[in-house]
Amino acid sequence: MQKPSAHPFSITLRANQCPRGTFSWTVRQRGAIGRKQSLTPYATFEEARLAGKAVLDEMVESWRREALHTAAA
Repeated sequence: MQKPSAHPFSITLRANQCPRGTFSWTVRQRGAIGRKQSLTPYATFEEARLAGKAVLDEMVESWRREALHTAAA
């Protein structure tokens, strides 16, 4: 059985300049131009982290399904 490879995504959380005291997230795929980012500010770092992680998890799952489909073909 082959060990699954690490996914090519990274998540960044940051404090926003405007409105102050809010946070946002960005998920990027290594080697790709596209990215997903929060469209609304979050009141706390933890809210932004959880929302970004949910998107990251969806992207990883989709990437793994595609990798399995490609390997099976």
